[in-house]
Amino acid sequence: MTVPTMESKHRDSTTTRTPNLKRAPVSRRRSSIIWYTFAATLAVLIATPVLLFFARLFEDGGSTFARLSAMPGIGTTFLTTVLLAAGSTAIGAIIAVALAAAALRVPPAMKSFAAIIPQIPLVIPAVAYVYGWIFIFDPDVGYANTMLRQLPFFSHLQDGPINIYTIPALILFTGIETSGMIFAFVYPRLLEINGSVEAAARVAGASAFRSFMTISFPLLRPGLIAGIVVAFLIGMGQFTAPLFLGTREGIKVISTEIFRLREQFPIDYPLTAALGLPLLIFGVLAILVQRHIVGDQRRYTTQSSGRGITRKPSRGAAAVIVGYAVIIIGLPLIALTLVAFSPFWNGDLANLTFTLDNVNAALKDPDVGKSIYSSVVTSFLAALIVVPLGFIAALALSGVVKAPPVVVKSLDFIFISPLAVPRALLGMVVLFVFIRPPFSLYGTLALFVIAYVFIALPFAMRSQYSSLIGVDKALFEAARVGGASQLRMVATIALPVARRGIAASIALAFVMLTHDFAVSVMVQSPGQQVMGTLLYQFGQEGAAPAIAVMSLIMTLVTAGILALTIRIAGKSALEGI
Repeated sequence: MTVPTMESKHRDSTTTRTPNLKRAPVSRRRSSIIWYTFAATLAVLIATPVLLFFARLFEDGGSTFARLSAMPGIGTTFLTTVLLAAGSTAIGAIIAVALAAAALRVPPAMKSFAAIIPQIPLVIPAVAYVYGWIFIFDPDVGYANTMLRQLPFFSHLQDGPINIYTIPALILFTGIETSGMIFAFVYPRLLEINGSVEAAARVAGASAFRSFMTISFPLLRPGLIAGIVVAFLIGMGQFTAPLFLGTREGIKVISTEIFRLREQFPIDYPLTAALGLPLLIFGVLAILVQRHIVGDQRRYTTQSSGRGITRKPSRGAAAVIVGYAVIIIGLPLIALTLVAFSPFWNGDLANLTFTLDNVNAALKDPDVGKSIYSSVVTSFLAALIVVPLGFIAALALSGVVKAPPVVVKSLDFIFISPLAVPRALLGMVVLFVFIRPPFSLYGTLALFVIAYVFIALPFAMRSQYSSLIGVDKALFEAARVGGASQLRMVATIALPVARRGIAASIALAFVMLTHDFAVSVMVQSPGQQVMGTLLYQFGQEGAAPAIAVMSLIMTLVTAGILALTIRIAGKSALEGI
């Protein structure tokens, strides 16, 4: 028997390791190629339809721009669009920061409730929400205006005194809607900020307000800027509120002008592209600026949560959250319910009568059932596409799986880039590209699915990324050292820890898509309706009870999706939507 010497052991060890050392670079190159292919494919699929649509601008020697400048009131339209975006973003930011600060200080039993309530306006179907406020503040028969005219001070008025069909009302409504979006960015950052830092400032003599403004508020910068940029982009492309609230008084924004051109035949695609071009350019610039300012979010992470060190429960904070829930969420839903169960809408609360006829009529309407089916199926298919894509990108961005730095930066921009295209314009892009050969999808539900993929993509990654970035990296390093392959590490560690983020991504995608209106109304065709477009059809027919019933159905569908999410991933899953 030969006893191995130290030299032979070293030779054997070297002999054994050499093939691994050779395989490692090969494996890394193969991995890099896969990542580059993934990012490039996504970029091409997203950018190509947009480029094809805007290429129509250069037909006829660029005369489209001359026709755009000759449109009546085009300057006012652009100005109103910017005013709506700026005003609503400012209001939304103030509301979001105030609610986030209050949500941190509610009693522990209310924490989950306080984290969800500010985001409810984001998940209530926008069309239903608009109609809820119309039923309250319509100048002629709105419930609130009818009550106010009973008061001596307003008894001489024939209508009003509050008119919801004005620019200030548009700004306020949009601000409330976007506050939920900004809150979704700000609140998680406040949770991450180390409470002991604030405590040190308080011990040094700083007031609670000063410690918040000098410590917490600067650390909010990544989330706040991200939320403000997204809210401003939403405001620039706002379509639902201007269409339902602004059309009556002749208030025009760019998206409603694009829709007006869409309703004409033949559709003037070059002119719609010219109208949307400033929005696209601004959207791209805004995203670039946002990514530059925010950079790596890890820079703003403190060392421990420190929750509860300085944030004593406050009844005043609880009152703020409850009051917001009652006024901003409860009132429009109550108005919708009253109209849905009344024979007709006349604004008279003193002589209400109730009936189930409107509900029975809606349940017997085959178009209602078909629209619900179409909304759920198309939303499910779109979520099925974007959530796995978002998970793969989140793996790269969180560092769980090693990807080339260029790919990481590219994926970050690729996933957020659809936000640069306002929804109404996005609908026009999908309609223009995919109703033509070789696709010829006009009149099919596939057109909705494609459009919904573009809508959900920017939000498919964020929740999953947040779940992964919060996990200690040592966990993944230990798996690598233990010899686990990347695929096994993803399957056994990343997927379980990202479960809450995946559930939140699915819930957000479903909620956003099932009550989408702006894109759906652009790609709709005779015989293919989703819930949002059917509600618009009822609105065109002036059928207020049918509108209210359909709005409640959409809200119930959303509530069902959120309840299912809670059932699967717990209440905390909704804190991240």
